[in-house]
Amino acid sequence: MTFEYRIAMLQQGKVTYVNGQWAGRMPLQMAVSNSAKGLESCDDESTWLQNAGAEGWELVSVTVTPVQAPGSQETLTRLYLKRRRS
Repeated sequence: MTFEYRIAMLQQGKVTYVNGQWAGRMPLQMAVSNSAKGLESCDDESTWLQNAGAEGWELVSVTVTPVQAPGSQETLTRLYLKRRRS
């Protein structure tokens, strides 16, 4: 039995990258110049997980890492998912 994996990165409750690829509906180049709108173009965590579950993905682990910036209270969350390879 073999599996395939996804690693999703969350920022402020939005899924921004999946396996290193930008996950927003707005093109990445535009999102970089307008980060608020770029973030709005990403699915929220619960919607993304519901959709992934419907596609057979199973959440297997979560990590939360503090952002290493002076005065920052933000964290970077990673979701690790797997599903059986067809």
